[in-house]
Amino acid sequence: MIFANGDCYVTYQQPEPIDSTKRVELEQAFEDGDHVYLRDMVTTEHTLTFYYSPIKVMEEKNTIEPGDVVIEEVGEFLTGMEFSI
Repeated sequence: MIFANGDCYVTYQQPEPIDSTKRVELEQAFEDGDHVYLRDMVTTEHTLTFYYSPIKVMEEKNTIEPGDVVIEEVGEFLTGMEFSI
């Protein structure tokens, strides 16, 4: 499940723990990847939380709902990492 988590965070949460090897792969892929709006990623046992700048999204996309744009970017990143979302 992916959801907006406050003003500048989007979180992916799953019921089972994220494998530690997969977590390392995710962190490396995030660091190496090119992201439009994602600025940082924090991992926990069951979640991945992504930080973004809502002002940047709002200005570039002319929207008052920046979370939807970022949720889409998070979904694309996770799909590329073979997560089922």
